[in-house]
Amino acid sequence: MRKVMSNQAAVVPETSSSSSSSSKPKRARLPALGEFGWIWIGLALLFLVSLAVAPGTMTRGSILAMLPFAGILAIVATGQTLVIQQRGLDMSAIGMVSLAGVLMARTGFAFGSLTVAVVFTLGVCAVVGIVNGTLVSRLAITPLVATLAVNALLIGSVRSLTGSVPANVPAVMQTISHAQLIGLPANVLIAFAFVVTAWIITRKTAVGRKFVAVGVNPRAAEAAGVRVLWYRIGAYVASAVCFSAAGMLLAGFIGSASQTSGNDYLLPAIAAVVVGGTPFTGGKGSVIASAVAALFMAQLGQLVLALGAGDSVQLLVQACAILLATLIRHLPAALRTFRRFKQ
Repeated sequence: MRKVMSNQAAVVPETSSSSSSSSKPKRARLPALGEFGWIWIGLALLFLVSLAVAPGTMTRGSILAMLPFAGILAIVATGQTLVIQQRGLDMSAIGMVSLAGVLMARTGFAFGSLTVAVVFTLGVCAVVGIVNGTLVSRLAITPLVATLAVNALLIGSVRSLTGSVPANVPAVMQTISHAQLIGLPANVLIAFAFVVTAWIITRKTAVGRKFVAVGVNPRAAEAAGVRVLWYRIGAYVASAVCFSAAGMLLAGFIGSASQTSGNDYLLPAIAAVVVGGTPFTGGKGSVIASAVAALFMAQLGQLVLALGAGDSVQLLVQACAILLATLIRHLPAALRTFRRFKQ
């Protein structure tokens, strides 16, 4: 009898403790927006700030003037995202954008056909992408060093082709770059096509799943029979195609191509990838988030210009945007760690 009573006494504390634990109030949690969802909130807040601080940047004319450059930046950011998903980095964006514009302009006038010029330019830039991928993947050269060296070669080639004089762009390309369809600039629609295509390939196909697997763990992917080298080189080829398309659209929109055309499309593109949430550890990434972040960076630059800030302030704002995006991205994990430590 004593034994039964003692057993019941031993059970009572457990029941009371479980009931007390269940009665504890639940802690508030951050909204589940997904790993790449915060950029949408950031973009909405930026538009609200722009509307309050600089309403002129939110007019229809200002937005239509900003969107073509945002579309070009989104294409460059898409290519950079694919490379970063393979734990790489393509610093040849400056030279590739500039070279694409010059090649398209020169071959367009030489052959009298914009189609031939575009195909030829894409082919040349794809070969450059193969060179980048081979240097990084086959020869094991650090991506930063390899792509910077290639970028220097590209800039030298552009100077040799142009003699440091801007090259005129065929009128057909200018018409395409300035065209509008369904009320949107053609550059935006072309950028949308690039982003959606990249998203479908990386998220909805077997090739895309293998591509992500290679970025997450190359050794495990190779052990599973995936041709890792092909996917790594393919990432640099894809980025080269994106850079060349952006270079041709930029040259058509401006009306000329020069060795400095791509200067504004390296750091902002990398910033867009970081702000969009793609980590440099490889594998995970979102071209859609990078494209939205490109729009964020373009609007942010327009806001800073409207407030009368110079180039140095623009760079400072871009750096702050990168730091803020990084902090927001790691905030949920930091809060979970703090709660465990507190308990």
